[in-house]
Amino acid sequence: MSVGTDGSPEVFRMLFVCTGNICRSPFAQFHTRFLLGARLGPWARAFAVHSAGTSAVRGHGMHDDTRARLTSRRDHPDVAAFAARQLPDRDVLLADLVLTMTREHRSTVLGDVPKALPTTFTLREFARLLRAADPAEVAALPRHPVRRAHALVTLARNARGTVPAVPAEEDAVPDPVSGGPEAHEAAARVVDGSLRVFLDLLVTPPPPRPLPPRPFPPGAARPAAPAGSGPGPVPGSTPVAPPAPQQRAPQDAAAPAAPAAPAAPGRRSGADELVPERS
Repeated sequence: MSVGTDGSPEVFRMLFVCTGNICRSPFAQFHTRFLLGARLGPWARAFAVHSAGTSAVRGHGMHDDTRARLTSRRDHPDVAAFAARQLPDRDVLLADLVLTMTREHRSTVLGDVPKALPTTFTLREFARLLRAADPAEVAALPRHPVRRAHALVTLARNARGTVPAVPAEEDAVPDPVSGGPEAHEAAARVVDGSLRVFLDLLVTPPPPRPLPPRPFPPGAARPAAPAGSGPGPVPGSTPVAPPAPQQRAPQDAAAPAAPAAPAAPGRRSGADELVPERS
């Protein structure tokens, strides 16, 4: 972890690990990068996100069916230039967070680098631990993105042993390499859902893009505007007089605006949406 002149961490390093490094871990790598870019803007450069394989298909590009799950970003230059690589111990030692696709991958990582235990989780385990976090503890986390990321790792680490155990398959992202496009889509959705638990706690999702106004049907007659400067009352309703204007207190004039409310759950902007929703 590099440190700034004021002692604050400058970069948060994430490492995703699977077997061949051509499906699950590179999808997680690029999906995380693109989501961070959409949410953090220039701050996303403070997050270094990489991937590797325990038995990598060295030099191979991303599997076409998994790459297609990146939708509009599948032809991004970084995605096109991707080449699978074997997991180096040095990357594990430098990482602030190692997320594996299965428990077997986690065991392999920790068998080679035992001291990485505090920062190594399966992806789904990490999401499960964060879901169980006390909302009061989450509210007290620092707002600086890199410091907050480190604090979320600590929060998950401290939650180990406090949540019910689950079967191994519930801690795994299924390997789609031998399946068709549906298998790759299913794996991508598991990765996406788990990642968003972390990212939603790290930074509020961007607001959804407003829908364009619905066009008026061609040839239809537009309703006549009512007399006066505005629309009349709804038929059958009782007119209500508008409230009297209020004087603003002088001390309120300089008060900062209230922060915008977070986006409604389940609504995402186009920039934040990389895995297409089911219709």
